[in-house]
Amino acid sequence: MGVFSAFSLPIQGLKVGIHEYQYTLDASFFKLFEDSLIGESELIVSVALDKRYDMMILDFGMEGWIQSDCDRCSASIHLPMSSEQTLFVKYSEGKEEEEDEVIFIHREAPELNLAKYLYEFVVLSLPISSTYDCEKEDPRPCNMEVLALLNSSNEDKDDSSGSSVWDVLKDLK
Repeated sequence: MGVFSAFSLPIQGLKVGIHEYQYTLDASFFKLFEDSLIGESELIVSVALDKRYDMMILDFGMEGWIQSDCDRCSASIHLPMSSEQTLFVKYSEGKEEEEDEVIFIHREAPELNLAKYLYEFVVLSLPISSTYDCEKEDPRPCNMEVLALLNSSNEDKDDSSGSSVWDVLKDLK
């Protein structure tokens, strides 16, 4: 059995209809992937497999957090994540070219391993900016020293005379 066997769905002999699965993705899952961008985490992934006669539709719903450094204050935070993805699985007798949301498998395939797709969906769901509204948390995870330094540098830029730093550019005409 491979390291990803826990993420294999037995599809041979599966009845037509909707089948529900749930996975927990944590640091041990992401360590299985070389050069993974994700370390500490706790993500709950719900998978609804809609098996039809000619294809399968998998709907993924993800909720949880990943450990990241805040882009605003550099503190280590639990960055909230949620995402929904859909994957279409079509049957094919030959080797078909995979598309973004469509994969092809042989009709007699005994199982479908979701590990690669779960990893890709999480990585694609990573936000561009690692910040969130942490004002309501008690205690706040913020690095207050860095925030104070940022606020003081912003105050220094504001001139007490009320003129903007951009006013100097007006004199260039």
